[in-house]
Amino acid sequence: MFPQDCAELIKALGSFDYACANKHLMRISKAHPTAGSICSRVIQCESLYSSMQFLKPKLFRREDHLYQIYSEIAVDIDRELLVYRDTSIGSYGSAEMDLSKAIVGAVRHGASGHNSPVMNMSEQYYQGSSSNGREEQTAADHVVLYTILRELCSLRMILIRTYRLLSSSTVDIDVDNLLIDAEQALQTFDSASLEIQVSVLGVGIGYEIRVLKHGLVMDKAVSEYDIQKSVTNLHLACVALAEWRRISSEQEYEDKSYHRPEETSWRYSIFASSSEDKNKSAVKGKFNLHPNHLQWLGRWIASEKCKMTIYFMNVLLEKEQAMGGDERSLWANIEPDLHGMIRTFRKKAGPHSVSFVYEISRDVRFSAMGFVSANAPYESPTGLNSFPCIYSYPPEPPRDHWPNIISIMQGSVNILRHFRSQYFYDHKIGCTYYIARIDKHVSVVIIYLDKHTQPDAGAMDFLQLLAGKLRHTEVLSALRLE
Repeated sequence: MFPQDCAELIKALGSFDYACANKHLMRISKAHPTAGSICSRVIQCESLYSSMQFLKPKLFRREDHLYQIYSEIAVDIDRELLVYRDTSIGSYGSAEMDLSKAIVGAVRHGASGHNSPVMNMSEQYYQGSSSNGREEQTAADHVVLYTILRELCSLRMILIRTYRLLSSSTVDIDVDNLLIDAEQALQTFDSASLEIQVSVLGVGIGYEIRVLKHGLVMDKAVSEYDIQKSVTNLHLACVALAEWRRISSEQEYEDKSYHRPEETSWRYSIFASSSEDKNKSAVKGKFNLHPNHLQWLGRWIASEKCKMTIYFMNVLLEKEQAMGGDERSLWANIEPDLHGMIRTFRKKAGPHSVSFVYEISRDVRFSAMGFVSANAPYESPTGLNSFPCIYSYPPEPPRDHWPNIISIMQGSVNILRHFRSQYFYDHKIGCTYYIARIDKHVSVVIIYLDKHTQPDAGAMDFLQLLAGKLRHTEVLSALRLE
């Protein structure tokens, strides 16, 4: 039963079902206490990881955070691997069918049913081979299990570092450095053993890494006004999210639990459930079945989609209208509807216009339609054209005010660079301007055709609300909640 319990435990971890994982852990511990101890620590870490507890520093002492725990588990696994590989090396060298082929065969027979990618790990390996005995078979079981857990720890350590860097973003995401970590995680996964790549747990991690990477690339592409790269990476991120949700929820295995609390912590809910939890778990399908990190990535991609839609609204609306739609249908499945927010604000507060100004730089090509080929001839716009309007409500940009807007922006570089709002009253024409930087290239401008002797609280609040939505402030702050 040891191979079966190992396979079921890996599947349960991939489905974020820690109650089920714990049931198989109990049987593993009885047969092999050392393996049980390592699996127990992995379950504890995975529970904290999936609830994003590693972003809450008060939970651990400085020297005992989750990254360090994964590191310590990896060291212990390496030590055990040396012991069991010495025992099983003869078996691995002499078998007629190697373990990798056995696992691939299991995948082809159905990874989502009872036949797990790591189901009957050593039993498939030993079918038709000249076995050297039970000791070698047990060693092979341990090698497969420890290989998966060792690579799991390596991947989690990279991802924890990536999420922590992302959580430190306040108003501007350090995409370039984050992409380095995301690429490293993807390379580590792609070069990992077949055992983890084809397991439910490993497949889920692969999707998680890809969602992170595509989200980061999309964030940079939207900021640089590249619609093709933005749409492509949005699609790839959504596909990866959907597949990740599907494989994590559709697994069938022994003792499957339907109660997976939104906030899980092994200190309270894995090894000892309260009576309230037991009552809740009796009702199938009434609870969130996806962990916090999957949910958070979904929120982040949705926020990026919202930003992409308003930045490229002119282009997207043209396509929507060609298919018989309008503004409402364009924003129908996007939350929040930023265009609707701006429209409602103008109706209530009475500004002349709300516009987004793109500031062209030398290192990024720009096209008003969002399509720029790296190989096509390109001449950077100059003068007023180097500050194009990418969005405006009402639709006609306030071009008469553009020299004033550019002058204010150029005179407020330090204020805007630190993402502080700027208020300016032009006494010559009697107009008031409110400006805030959204990201590296784009600022939002609210224009009133009357005099505001002091900054209007409603205008300043809306400016911060709108800029915050487009900077993903609420989504990023969710990573830092205590």
